[in-house]
Amino acid sequence: MSNLLELQNLHVSYHTPRGTVQAVRGVDLTLQPGEVLAIVGESGCGKSALCKAVMRLLPDNADIEGKILVNGTDIAPYPEKELQKLRGRLFSMVFQDPMT
Repeated sequence: MSNLLELQNLHVSYHTPRGTVQAVRGVDLTLQPGEVLAIVGESGCGKSALCKAVMRLLPDNADIEGKILVNGTDIAPYPEKELQKLRGRLFSMVFQDPMT
């Protein structure tokens, strides 16, 4: 059985007028079918950037490095239409503020 989600050395950076900002640095994780994953941490630590990278919902000024494997398949080359099929069915985010 393959991993539902596997991140290998995931990095997320944003290019800004003031330079490059590293939001996520070298995250590795594996999620097996039936497991639940909660990402917790202080404000600004990269939780949302990590989750948005997995769902490929980052803005145009963001870069993703590393591998994002879903059911053993690298989703980097997936077109937007294929990614939309994964969102909500396999991926979802629960925001800290219930009003968002």
